Amino acid sequence: MRDRLFLGALLLAGMVVPLTSCSVTPALTSIAVSPSSLSATAGVTWQFTAIGTYTRPNHAAVTKDITDSVTWASASAQMVTVSTTGFATVTGLSYGNTTISASAPGFHGIIVGTADITVPKPSAAIVGATSLVIKQSTLPDGSLAFTAIGKNAAGKVVELTSQPRWTSSNSEVASIDAVNGVITPLGVGRTTIIAVYTNPNGTNAVGTAYFNAGSAN
Repeated sequence: MRDRLFLGALLLAGMVVPLTSCSVTPALTSIAVSPSSLSATAGVTWQFTAIGTYTRPNHAAVTKDITDSVTWASASAQMVTVSTTGFATVTGLSYGNTTISASAPGFHGIIVGTADITVPKPSAAIVGATSLVIKQSTLPDGSLAFTAIGKNAAGKVVELTSQPRWTSSNSEVASIDAVNGVITPLGVGRTTIIAVYTNPNGTNAVGTAYFNAGSAN
């Protein structure tokens, strides 16, 4: 009789264990980012996807697209920016190697998946700015000043690591501070404001704008 009871208990335990494991909610154990590697130049955009793997005891692993529910991040926003939905853009402001990551809470804490991105160094001809867009503004003290925005050969805005040098083509109409771009009207007429920016590789980017002083049109 005792042997029968013991055998019955074992059989009951064997039935209970699978039922208990089936009640466990699948947990996220890994994230795969696709594509896992990419080489791209300035202006290239790409939609990344995140595939999560979920597991639970005594069951086969399942996968699910979790692109819209993970947290996306770029290790270098100077190279690549990424939206909350995994849409990435190569900025062209820097080059080298970086990563895009997708993270979400999982069974062992925060689960992270990454993709490797290479932004190759552009040719010397288009490193930094190849042209300048000149804009006039009014400073808080009422004085006028010009600023320059650098653009590369692809038309993308690039960071100017130093100030351009400013000159006025007609010093009788107006003068301009060579460093900060503040202009001083001196007469009546029109002058051409010239900005020259020297890139780190020694190439120059030039921009021009007209300035009218007095009643000149």
